Amino acid sequence: MHKRWLSAGLILLAVTLSNGLTAHADSDYSNALATAPQGILLDKTDAIMTLGTASMSSAAVVDTTNPAAPNTQAARLTDGPNQFGAVWSTDDNYFNLKEDETVSMWMYFGDKGTKAADGMAFVLQNDSNGIDASPKFGRFGVVGETLGAWGIDKNPVQSSSAGIAATAIQNSWAVEFDTAFNNQTGGHAAGQGNSFDIGYPTAHIASSYPSLATTYHQYVDPGTWGITKTNYYYSLQHNGLITNSKNPGFLANGQWHHVTIHWNDLAETMTYTFNDRNPQTGEQQPGVSRTVRLNQKVIDPTGSNRVRWGITGATGSRWSNNLVVFESTPGNIKANTRTTLTDLTREREIQDRGTTVANDQVRLDYHLDYRDGRQPWSSIIANLKLPESINFEEAKITYSGDRVPEILDVSKIKDNQLLTELGYAMDSAYPSATISLTGRVAPVSKTTKVARTSSTFSSNALIRTVETPAFTINPSIDLNLSVTSGQTVNLKAQEGTTVAGRVDMATNAGTGPLAKLAVTLNKVKLPDVALNADGTFTLPVTNEMLRQGTNTLNLRAVTADGDRSNLVAVTITVTGELKFSYISPNESFQNSTLTDKNQLVHRDGDWQLVVQDTRGTGSQWTLMAQATPFVSEVGAKLGGGPVYVSKRGVTPIGANPTPVLTHTMTDANLDGKFNVAAHWEKTSGVLLAVDSGTTPGNYSGSITWTLEDAPQ
Repeated sequence: MHKRWLSAGLILLAVTLSNGLTAHADSDYSNALATAPQGILLDKTDAIMTLGTASMSSAAVVDTTNPAAPNTQAARLTDGPNQFGAVWSTDDNYFNLKEDETVSMWMYFGDKGTKAADGMAFVLQNDSNGIDASPKFGRFGVVGETLGAWGIDKNPVQSSSAGIAATAIQNSWAVEFDTAFNNQTGGHAAGQGNSFDIGYPTAHIASSYPSLATTYHQYVDPGTWGITKTNYYYSLQHNGLITNSKNPGFLANGQWHHVTIHWNDLAETMTYTFNDRNPQTGEQQPGVSRTVRLNQKVIDPTGSNRVRWGITGATGSRWSNNLVVFESTPGNIKANTRTTLTDLTREREIQDRGTTVANDQVRLDYHLDYRDGRQPWSSIIANLKLPESINFEEAKITYSGDRVPEILDVSKIKDNQLLTELGYAMDSAYPSATISLTGRVAPVSKTTKVARTSSTFSSNALIRTVETPAFTINPSIDLNLSVTSGQTVNLKAQEGTTVAGRVDMATNAGTGPLAKLAVTLNKVKLPDVALNADGTFTLPVTNEMLRQGTNTLNLRAVTADGDRSNLVAVTITVTGELKFSYISPNESFQNSTLTDKNQLVHRDGDWQLVVQDTRGTGSQWTLMAQATPFVSEVGAKLGGGPVYVSKRGVTPIGANPTPVLTHTMTDANLDGKFNVAAHWEKTSGVLLAVDSGTTPGNYSGSITWTLEDAPQ
């Protein structure tokens, strides 16, 4: 027994000495500062975060040393054994539970993998102690498994879960980033503060309510044969669990991890997303998310809708460097950022994974849009990491409203990076700003891929990151199209033709891209035509494809990359004709009861009268009508006769040809057909005028239609 306790004491002493020698001087801590991503300054005049004031807090604000992330500070929560640290939001930087809110940050858990301890927690709280809130460590000292938020399980005779909850930060909810595996069970577990993770995986992320008794599950150690008293130890309820069975040390891997916390007011849910940004490039990535419903009565018992938020951390005899860099905070400023890359030469936006062509003129726009907030977005530092292979020649910042644009000095672009500060703050009155850089794509001899770049817009209250699209540069291509068969073709009706030509390509690429012929005939797109190996082509144009009159065939050579040749138009004229396409041979008028008054009798049946003019757009024709007298079966003549009713009035149709309609052909008549009868209404077109003195009977007669190729 003496040997066992002496051995434990020597081990503890060795660990303590080792920690004392390495604190503040270990390579992991230096790596954390040197690789810290872009974040906000924590100690500015209008600070949005403040260090916890609890007497045991060891948290500090430290300057990072990464030259790629200027004006960034980190909150160092722990850097040695038996430490507690906290950083809290200021009174104005609260979570508003009646609005959607988002917090984003970078978290660093050291490089000790599965041997790390103990981690950090994101906490929402309305503890009466405010920024002085912490677990009630008391005589036990700092307990690592609390992560600075959970209750204290160091009293072996604590028989109540409520007793554990009472020692936690009150009126709280927390997401833990737990790097230590606290799973001790059995007779020696009570009073050790090392059992919260019983039944769960090793390093993990999870959420729960530190101040609720239901969060803690009690285990009983009944003692031995009644000689020793009953003792108790507790595990923790883990909700929304995130773990990595293949890499149990995934938190403390010597990398910064991006975390986004989002509150959905309507759904009353909290979503936390881990690793949703690349720590080296800043590029967005899917990450891993969990969504849990939040009981607002626990964290906001008075219904104020305002909740303080922050980060806590704790270590025991084992420890790790735990640091946080804040990126965006709730409520103060809500803003969106995005980029667009436009190929000005080709008049199109270059989408992500799109293409452009060497020597094309392009414009890169960074759009900043202020949406809402409790303060303006001011003192914005733009750290622009520009895409490679674009030589920028001009740059400026334009603002909404009457603000004067700012011209930027492109000579300050070094290593594809430009650092500048926006001259104006953004608010609801002046909500937008755009940084525009115009330049030319570099010449390339082969297809070249350009990677995304990630830029930041930072202030003391908000960091926004935005990415440019990834794109491909193709070598410049010069296409020249010529038609060798002639650009004017005259055909007779029912004739076709073949259009022939050649496409010449000039390029500095080792292998030129495939080109094809884009074709439209009378504004209708036809299938593309493949070119022969020598660039020549033949395009059959059949008589079925053509209309009478003038046809326009447009040809242009194109590549898949968007290169285009000159446009060549071939005019094909087909001699047309004017004719009746169809006239219904037998038609009738409705049966009618004679009265002592004159009347117009309506048509009966489906009258058809179709004219076809294939002489081309602009040609005109006049429809003429003449009729024989209508006679009954007993030889009586009808009093009256057919008439043509139009907007111009009523035109009697008699023995001589009479003009009733004039029409001009347009592009809308692709086949030259015009259905005259289809435009008649019930009370217009051909009707039968019957005089009041007409003798009853069945009358018949004929109407003759003729066409003239000139208007009357």
